[in-house]
Amino acid sequence: MIVSSVEWLMLALVLIAIIVFIIKRPSRVVSFADSPLYKWSRVDLSGRAVSGDGSSYYLLTKRGRSNNLMVYFSGGGISWNRNTATKPFGLRTLLHNHELGYYFANIPFYKPDLLGGILDNQRKDNPFRDWNIIYVPYATGDFHIGDHQVKYKDRGKLTFTAHYSGRANTLKGLDWMFKHVPAPDKLLIAGASAGGFGSAFWAPYIAEHYPQAQLYHYADGAYLSSHQWPHIIDEVWKADFRQRYGYEIEDDIIGAAFRANHRLLPEGTILLQSNTVYDKVLPSYEAVLNGRTEGLVSDDLEITNEWSLGMLNSARRLQQELPEYYFFITDYGVGSGKKRRGTPHTLSPYKVFYSAQESGVKLSRWLGDIINEDKRYSVGKEFVEFPGRE
Repeated sequence: MIVSSVEWLMLALVLIAIIVFIIKRPSRVVSFADSPLYKWSRVDLSGRAVSGDGSSYYLLTKRGRSNNLMVYFSGGGISWNRNTATKPFGLRTLLHNHELGYYFANIPFYKPDLLGGILDNQRKDNPFRDWNIIYVPYATGDFHIGDHQVKYKDRGKLTFTAHYSGRANTLKGLDWMFKHVPAPDKLLIAGASAGGFGSAFWAPYIAEHYPQAQLYHYADGAYLSSHQWPHIIDEVWKADFRQRYGYEIEDDIIGAAFRANHRLLPEGTILLQSNTVYDKVLPSYEAVLNGRTEGLVSDDLEITNEWSLGMLNSARRLQQELPEYYFFITDYGVGSGKKRRGTPHTLSPYKVFYSAQESGVKLSRWLGDIINEDKRYSVGKEFVEFPGRE
């Protein structure tokens, strides 16, 4: 069925009306102590902190009753050239390019209403219900580490300035956190998708400021292998990666980060990772990054299987090399035969956090066992031991 521009416009107006009258915006706070319990608050950051399209950038926070702290890095796509930078997620990209887009270029004001899973402290079955949360939004397409502005031509004579300002934004947000959030007993540095990469890159810097905390790092849905990373990270984003983060860029950049963090983080740090076997998002991005396809694709079995094999091999290598590394890998949600479909991209920030399971163990239980009960184990070992199986 072909949907006309008028129909898209009518749908957009309906959505806007729903958003305006139903969605509640978080209250603004200056001090973390002033944040209402179990409700999202917004912290405006002074100085050079802007989203990818130049709009305002800010933190989201939620105060709990414990003295434990979760620093959660948001995901939301990647931008690395003119084609991707000029196609952010949104109605404009959908109408003009007939594509969903590649990344978030700003922070939707309804963002807090989309956050659930591990971040939902209204649920009594959340193992982290009473934790304090600092949520680092993602609106720059640069894995939270970019330090550059690029002007791209967009549709003829129009220009689009991509603010790859992830580094400045993150530093501003973390500086506020260090001043306002007291030293925690336990510190979980986590993130999903692009935020999984960002959380890994920033974990040593955060750990330096809370040296007495028991430390955990958790990356969810974050595996992409590409020979393009040196060019993108250092030439496009100007991240100066080796100098700032302390190790070399590799094709498997999240694997490189885990191995480096085993060395850079305090002794006793627990390193955690979760992925789904047939991730319905990341194989498409990897294919575009490596020049396999010109645009994002879906349901390409060959591309998905190649990504899956790489992810499983990466997890196996990390398990062999790092004594305090544990994974949760699942094919939860996959069909069989002709009904086979992709598995969820990320598990931690949505309701699937409480339902996704493998071998009878739910993700929420696995993470709670490791962090709250000091029970350390991996889930989905059969996928890693036999990565080529269907």
